[in-house]
Amino acid sequence: MQAEIGRRHGGLGSRIGAVRVPPSRLLWPTVALTGGLALGAAVARGQTKFAILPMGVLIALVVARIPVAGYVGILWSVGTAVDVLALPEIGISSLQFVPAEVLLWISLGCLPLLARDVRRQVTDLACRRESIAVAAFLTAVLGGVAVGVENGASFHAALFDARYMLFYAAFWPALAAFARGYGLVFRLVCVGVILVVVLQASQVVIGPSTHMFLIASSDLKSSLTADGTGFLRVRPPGLTTVYVVAAFALARVLWGPKQRRAAVWCIALVSLTGVVLSLNRNMVLGLILGLSAAALVAKRRHRVIVMATVLALALSAVVLIAQDSAIGSNPVASRFATITNYSALRTQTLNDRYYENGIAMQRIRAHPIAGLGWGPTYGAVSQSYDDGFVVTTPRTFMHEQYLWIWMRAGIAGLIALLAMLAFGILTGVRWCRARGHEEDGWLGAGVVVSLVALAASSNVAIYLTPPDSTVPLVGVVALAAYMRRQLTAGQIIAE
Repeated sequence: MQAEIGRRHGGLGSRIGAVRVPPSRLLWPTVALTGGLALGAAVARGQTKFAILPMGVLIALVVARIPVAGYVGILWSVGTAVDVLALPEIGISSLQFVPAEVLLWISLGCLPLLARDVRRQVTDLACRRESIAVAAFLTAVLGGVAVGVENGASFHAALFDARYMLFYAAFWPALAAFARGYGLVFRLVCVGVILVVVLQASQVVIGPSTHMFLIASSDLKSSLTADGTGFLRVRPPGLTTVYVVAAFALARVLWGPKQRRAAVWCIALVSLTGVVLSLNRNMVLGLILGLSAAALVAKRRHRVIVMATVLALALSAVVLIAQDSAIGSNPVASRFATITNYSALRTQTLNDRYYENGIAMQRIRAHPIAGLGWGPTYGAVSQSYDDGFVVTTPRTFMHEQYLWIWMRAGIAGLIALLAMLAFGILTGVRWCRARGHEEDGWLGAGVVVSLVALAASSNVAIYLTPPDSTVPLVGVVALAAYMRRQLTAGQIIAE
């Protein structure tokens, strides 16, 4: 009888132990329940801004669990169909942030929470030259805030002027994105580019009456421009990403393996269509310069010769067509034909750049080391007409980006930026020479083409300051950093 009682007692105890939940498993449900009650009480009192906290926590969890989510999310938030200034700002105390900035800070804060293997690789690369160059550049940018205050700007104006330069910090989430290979990152970026170009083509067909992109009113004029022929020039927020993808796609076609070449040709044609619809001549010249630089260092040149011949014939045909009075009225053909007409470029486009450069050089001569800093106006103005009167407003931009960086972040900022670009290009060259006959040898050519193209275009267009351009730029630099690490370790990046 005692044995039977003991057996039943032991069975009852085991059933109770099976139902009992360890205290550690109750922690997260308790925290979630408490947080939900507190959040509901805050919203009930009219404090609706606290309603975004669950979304922020959810984003943090996704970024911490999926290494590519942070960088790709930042890229999509600034470089697809939504302008960085178009969405409502998020207020924290007296500070206002755009959603892309919040996503950037969340991604940076989640770096210590990544998987151990990813975190180990990011930590290793954080001590290497590319990361040091990015950190030095951001330090110079923040130093430019203090210089701007010293030269008469308020702290708020100087910080606001420099705030979007902090998107260069997306370099470190990009390192996490490439930690397990480049294949998934490339596919996700290509999805965004296809969306951008489809919307861009739709915008050209529909016209400016209906907006296919979410663009802030301050950027609407520069994004959608109708010329005298009625052709709508569309420069969407994701145009620089389209530019970079076009560079990599052309490199893959020219120096990559035969596998999936048809799909790569489709990506190349789609991205080049986006470049053409933007009517950006500097992008066409940038791609030509980038391909020429890659052809000098790459080992396989037979496809390049064929491509160069085809492009030369196509450009000659465009020039001849543009000279025909019956066909030359085509706005696309006539605009790209002016690439060979320097006098027309000088009077239509370059003269305005020369005006900005002349004034900027005066400021640089007066402040050659520290620059003018962020916040103070540098002297160039824009003219507009209001009811017959000429209205002048200070220019808050400059097309020659290297002079702009020198003027705002000082000589140290310019040197750090040039080092960042040089490190990426040199790694691409080294990869081409070391792995030119391998299936992934085209990656080096892609890095060279894209960085040379962006570096060249930045002499006449704004590619080194807005987030929609700097985020794809640091993504390429981060890829180059991983490629150099793989070369040093004798490993191969898995696709």
